[in-house]
Amino acid sequence: MAESTRQAGSRGVYQADFEARLPYRVFDADNHFYETPDALTRFLEPKYRELLGERGRRSVMQEGEDSQTVKPMTLEEKARTIGDHAVPEGGHGGVDPTEMPQMDSEIPVPGAMLNKLNAMRGMSADERRELVDFYKSMEPAFYHRDDRLELMDRQGVEVAVIHTGGGGISLADLDLEARYAVARAYNRWTQDEWGFGYKERIFVPATLPLWDVDYAVAELERVLAEDARLINLSAGPTSKGSPFDPCYDPIWERVNEAEVPIAVHLGGSEYAKYAADWSEDPDAFYNVFNGFQWVTCWGDRPIMDTVTAMVFHGMFSRFPKMRVLIAEFGTVWLPYLLRKLDHGHMLGRQPKWGEKLSERPSELFRQRCVVAPFPEESVRRPMEAVGAECLVFGSDFPHSEGLPDPVQYAKTVEGLDEATVQALMRDNLARFMRL
Repeated sequence: MAESTRQAGSRGVYQADFEARLPYRVFDADNHFYETPDALTRFLEPKYRELLGERGRRSVMQEGEDSQTVKPMTLEEKARTIGDHAVPEGGHGGVDPTEMPQMDSEIPVPGAMLNKLNAMRGMSADERRELVDFYKSMEPAFYHRDDRLELMDRQGVEVAVIHTGGGGISLADLDLEARYAVARAYNRWTQDEWGFGYKERIFVPATLPLWDVDYAVAELERVLAEDARLINLSAGPTSKGSPFDPCYDPIWERVNEAEVPIAVHLGGSEYAKYAADWSEDPDAFYNVFNGFQWVTCWGDRPIMDTVTAMVFHGMFSRFPKMRVLIAEFGTVWLPYLLRKLDHGHMLGRQPKWGEKLSERPSELFRQRCVVAPFPEESVRRPMEAVGAECLVFGSDFPHSEGLPDPVQYAKTVEGLDEATVQALMRDNLARFMRL
């Protein structure tokens, strides 16, 4: 095959020749939208709007009591950062974001944090401006579903799991009734603006905070009646402990009965509080984490602990129909964790709740979970640990750390046989979503 060349076409910047020969449209496990300003207030009962005040701009339904508010960036902050992430010395892939054009809104430039796959590498200033102008033309698709479907058609994407944007407000000062009113309003906005399964192509996980079992069950029943196809679960413990403590069984029994998968996506958690024992700020939010906090409190640690709880707190054994999509955590942690889980099982360590495991934890993971490697990871290492059938492609489009063109991911799997490529790029997620 001839060496790929960077081209700008109807799909933007992409590695043309390998992707152009894919004879199918892909299934993307990790897309995003950006919320409209009324995401929390459009369907929020009037008596709760005053309680929210100026916080009703963007939302993430986090566990715990002390999550900080993440405010929209100022222009000065945007010049220094890409999204909520610090810029390393020398920029990303040799591209200094302070020297690139910016989007008109507070949205970061898609793909600007990539390294090996950074589309702006080697581009002149004029070429970068032209590319950012191209991304600006996509902005309606970041906010509205029909525009997104049109863009997906141009990108060669058949199905996208579009995760809620997050961004963060604290609801700690509200009572349970008010907090769940906000969650309910956000889910209603999600269904109205995007749909939980719009035209069998866009699938958005419903938000389900676990602050209270009775309120959570009521909201779960409501979103299931609205045909929710995925339920979001935050990585990490709840404010009351493990999300798979038997006190939460009424929630998971209903999810198991409905056979609706769980989606666990990277996001805010309460892990910063554990770093207090290491002289760190327990109230720090991830966008200001120092190196120690970033390694110990962000990404790998929360998802490893959550998967461990699924195994050894008995979620898999008690709820045999529950399935899990893991997105934007990458897979560097996965081979180590599965070896550790199997080792514990081999030594006779048993679940805290539920029956003894009849299979190795790694086999339970293969049966129940799919996971999306990061675009710049090698897929071969996780393939050796779990096999290709557990891996799904996720672009993280249109985030700054994601691919500006989702099908560019095909470069990551170049060299694999065609059946494996199709499994990763399409078939595995189609099977998981039962499409």
